[in-house]
Amino acid sequence: MDSNTMREAVTPHETIELLKSLVRIPSVNGSEEAVALWLKDLFQNLGLETSLYEVEPHRPAVVGILHGKRPGKRLMYTTHFDTHVTDNMEIPPFEPEIRENRLYGRGSCDAKGSIAAMIMSAVLLQRTGCDFSGDLLLAFVPDEEYMNKGTTYLMEQGVTADMAVVGEPTEMAVGFGHRGCTHIDINVTGRAYHSAFPERGINAIEQMAHVITALRSEFFPTYEQKHHPYLGHPVINLGLIRGGTRIHTVADKCCASFLRRDLPGETTDDILGGIQEFLDRLMARDPKLCAHVSLSTIQQRIRLPFFMEPDHPLVSGVSESCRRAAGRAGEKQVMNYYCDASILCTESSIPTVIFGPGSISVAHSAVEYIELDQLTDAVYIYADYAMSLLAGEEKTP
Repeated sequence: MDSNTMREAVTPHETIELLKSLVRIPSVNGSEEAVALWLKDLFQNLGLETSLYEVEPHRPAVVGILHGKRPGKRLMYTTHFDTHVTDNMEIPPFEPEIRENRLYGRGSCDAKGSIAAMIMSAVLLQRTGCDFSGDLLLAFVPDEEYMNKGTTYLMEQGVTADMAVVGEPTEMAVGFGHRGCTHIDINVTGRAYHSAFPERGINAIEQMAHVITALRSEFFPTYEQKHHPYLGHPVINLGLIRGGTRIHTVADKCCASFLRRDLPGETTDDILGGIQEFLDRLMARDPKLCAHVSLSTIQQRIRLPFFMEPDHPLVSGVSESCRRAAGRAGEKQVMNYYCDASILCTESSIPTVIFGPGSISVAHSAVEYIELDQLTDAVYIYADYAMSLLAGEEKTP
């Protein structure tokens, strides 16, 4: 189907109005029910087979299926409707405004723009009477921003597909990999004492300062020796420090929390074991030091890396749809952030790419927006790939 026919079937105005409606519905992480129910009603009005999955009380995922005329492959378009908090915003979060060909509002970029484009791609297939086999499945979930519970729950319930595209703000690049995430706590134990005699105690905060300095200068640089041809080397960030009880007492405890971004093939045991071995060497140097590493209490599930070979038919197919449907480069890239692609591909063995309108640089920001040219082009790219796969034009294993 040529691009002019697609643009006549679904106009940019329709997609923009749909995104406005989605932005107007607050869905900050933990309070997503209203937008899920709104999407359920929309799916039913579009004639999709519609299901709700109660991930947690009042936090449903919504799945809509557009069936083809014959059995065949199942293609899943999926992303999340929960958003980041609005406390830091410098614009009205739920009053979408268009300025300079951008739509502003919380969730416009991350990831309601992808939701709007994915829905309108299904509408396009309906309106053009596309003769396809199999199913186009739209799966939109809560709790991607915090614990990825939505997609995890759908996988546990047997919702699956032959291929999946995760809608995240990739600036219209085709994402074929990202590093995993391990949340790490290092705990140092000291000895409390009255602050009038600090030399009689062991200050855990001061000990932690020495530990962090040593890690930064001696151990973390070894991560650069690990290398993946596309994902590079692991990186680690110190994000939180908590220690002490009051100013007039020598601190007897201190915890430093790190987020490490991991490569395929690395295991949690290896990651923690390497750090503990280094801490053991530090303790051998300083008998007063007591330091141990563990998974952070906030990490209730392991977040694994995701990687697809860049010449996989799915990666190449979406890239080609970018060129064919929108005249875009369809550049193939790895992404710096973690998303649900790991749960779909690494954990559930569904070939997956990340692709969507918007820039990650403005996701979660004080002034979140989406470029409207990207938003509307995404509709035709999603539709083109669905047609190429489900109508049998694309050769896949």
